Amino acid sequence: MATSRLSSRMRRVFQTTITFTGAAGAGAQGTVAVATMTGAVMIHSVGAYCTTNLAGATATIEMGVASDTAELIAQTTATNIDAGMVWESATPDEGVTLVTSKAIAGNIILTVATADITAGVLKIAIEYTPLTTDGYLG
Repeated sequence: MATSRLSSRMRRVFQTTITFTGAAGAGAQGTVAVATMTGAVMIHSVGAYCTTNLAGATATIEMGVASDTAELIAQTTATNIDAGMVWESATPDEGVTLVTSKAIAGNIILTVATADITAGVLKIAIEYTPLTTDGYLG
């Protein structure tokens, strides 16, 4: 049985800011990159804090990986995500962070559908532990 170094099992936090403009990869219907992964990781918590209201008519948004685009956060109407709210489920609110335990081995993405998200800002934080020696979110 292989053992890993203690440092490789410590929890880490990945943070990024996504600014929506409606352009390809930044809110147009399709995907928006959140984190590129190497190896595999265990996700412990995911939170997306909105600093600027999301805009985009009937646009929807969800967070996951290519094989399950809503694996981390269920599909939500983008205009329901307002400044000061935490998006962690289909019903964003104030001050709740999704706590989960999911093994992930693919890049984390947002999927935008129905219409483009033309404005807004989300600050995303993901707490994780590497499952493989090269497990990393970047």
